[in-house]
Amino acid sequence: MNSDSFDSEDKSFSSKDVDTESKTHQEETQKNNKDLIHAISIILTMVLEENKNIKNYKEILMKQNKLIFTANSVPKISIFDYLVRILKYSFIERSTLIISLIYIDRLCELSKLTLTYYNIHRILVGAILIAIKYNEDSIYNNKYYSEIAGVSLNELNLIESKFIELCNCKMFVSNKVFENYSCYLESFKKINDLNL
Repeated sequence: MNSDSFDSEDKSFSSKDVDTESKTHQEETQKNNKDLIHAISIILTMVLEENKNIKNYKEILMKQNKLIFTANSVPKISIFDYLVRILKYSFIERSTLIISLIYIDRLCELSKLTLTYYNIHRILVGAILIAIKYNEDSIYNNKYYSEIAGVSLNELNLIESKFIELCNCKMFVSNKVFENYSCYLESFKKINDLNL
């Protein structure tokens, strides 16, 4: 149903597409956010592994199979490498990464969606795209992000609209919720010694 072109190698999108000034800022942003990306990828992987043990996991996979978030096969690229790839080619502040995690939790809570290895990459890119539009001053168009994400523009548009729909258009993040997630991530990084 869905075309999947997630790959750990950047075949269709190269750093030549990013100007020198942007590249310098991106390298600094990527370096500063590597610990946060590591924490988020570990947390999400823990959730995915926990979800695999749900009694009716196979039924859940079949039920969610028709959603735009579900890929035909498990992408070969890890969550960590996927986040690094997205960060490498876009301006993502720490706050945007934290908001994207809030959005993922909100999506799962409001829609009763279960995170799986088949849907996590598409859910991640949807959450990040919406968080960028919500939180950043300067953004690219969806075509740009679709090339980074390894999905078609049409698929990315559908992912974004379905994500917002399943969240009942509730994209506002209060300071209290943001601070709670920030504190949790900082604690998680310290407990797991993720200060890279």
